[in-house]
Amino acid sequence: MTYRLTQIDELIRGQHHHLDAGDLCYFFGEYTARQRAAYSETNQLIMNLKKGNERRGLQDYRYKGAAINHVAQMITSTIGNISHYTFVPVPPSKCRTDEAYDDRMTAILRMAKIINSSLDFRELVLQNHSTIASHATTANRPTPDDIMANYTLDASLLAGIRGNIVIFDDVLTAGSHFKAMKQFLHQHLPEVNILGLFVARTAREADLTSLFDFGV
Repeated sequence: MTYRLTQIDELIRGQHHHLDAGDLCYFFGEYTARQRAAYSETNQLIMNLKKGNERRGLQDYRYKGAAINHVAQMITSTIGNISHYTFVPVPPSKCRTDEAYDDRMTAILRMAKIINSSLDFRELVLQNHSTIASHATTANRPTPDDIMANYTLDASLLAGIRGNIVIFDDVLTAGSHFKAMKQFLHQHLPEVNILGLFVARTAREADLTSLFDFGV
C-alpha cells in the first residue's frame, strides 16, 4: 500500500477532541479501533509497531523491525525539505529503566536518519515515571496537563535545534499527548513552530457515519 500524508482538517478534527484549529497535524493512514490486524494494512502496521518486549525471541517479533523500517521509508520518501525540521518523538509510556520500555518512535527516526542524514531528531522530552499505555486502557485517561506534569526536558539537546519541531507519534486518538508535548515544548521554546506527524489516526467505526506542506 502506498501511504500519503493527509492533514487533519475541520471535517475530521472533531474526532480528536483535544485538537483545535490552531493545531497543524498530519497522518499517513487510518487505524480502526476494535478491529484486528487483518482489517486493514494500517491496522497491521500499527499492531506490528506496538509489539511489546515480551514477544522478543518469538517468531512474530521480526514484524516489528519490518514495521519500523517501513515507517522510516514513509517519512523520508514523503517529506520534502526535511532539513528544515527537528523531529521529537513522544516518549513511550514506560521510562528507560522499565523492563517494558519500548523506544519504537525513536527507532523509526533513527532508521530514517540512516536513510537520509539530513533528518534531525532529538529525544527532548522524557517521562519522570512510567504510566499505563493509552491503548491499554479506556478508563480515567489523563488530560494533557496530567501528561505534561510527568515530563522532563533534556536541555542538553537544545543547541542547534531547528525552527520547526515535528512531534512524532504512532497513533492520534484524542490528541492529549500531542497537546501535552506542544504545550511543554512551547514553554521552553516559545519561538519555534510546532506541528504533529502521526503514523495513523484512529477512525472509530461509530464516527464513520456522522498535502503535506510544512511551509517555512
